[in-house]
Amino acid sequence: MLFADVRGYTSLTEGISPAEVPTLMNRFYETASSALLPRGGLLGQVEGDNVMGLYVPGLAGKKYRSKAVEGGCALLMLIGYGTEEGPWLEVGIGIATGEEFVGNVGGGGYKDFTALGDVTNTSARLTAVAGAGEILVDAETYAAVLDLYPGAERRELELKGKQAAVEAYVIPLSVVTSA
Repeated sequence: MLFADVRGYTSLTEGISPAEVPTLMNRFYETASSALLPRGGLLGQVEGDNVMGLYVPGLAGKKYRSKAVEGGCALLMLIGYGTEEGPWLEVGIGIATGEEFVGNVGGGGYKDFTALGDVTNTSARLTAVAGAGEILVDAETYAAVLDLYPGAERRELELKGKQAAVEAYVIPLSVVTSA
């Protein structure tokens, strides 16, 4: 599960015209699609200032965890992190791994394809504390990509709604820009 969230969205939208907001966000959604979909991700949600990427083993393959991290890296690079020009939008990313419900939910004529459970919550909470240009991954995800991204900074995070601290790792931007 991957979430990517625009940092400072409220302030950003205060500083541009209402007509510019959908243009900017559509660029973000298109960029996220071009980063996540070719790496086996599904867009579970595209709403407001964030996107949810689902990496389901049956669709993304056995290396779904590394594909999620690759997708996050690709998204940051396409936004401009690690380039001379710099990012055209500030984005933080959170990735968590585990089992949960994936499928259609809804009622009363409304259906939505999504994921529900602790992994979604953990990923969203990691995203909330990720800084601009950061990819925070949970310990299970990092264990699967350790060889690809050695030396990640370890953090113990108190995340909103979680009873226990969550062990997380920051994929270094220097690795992201060379990935």
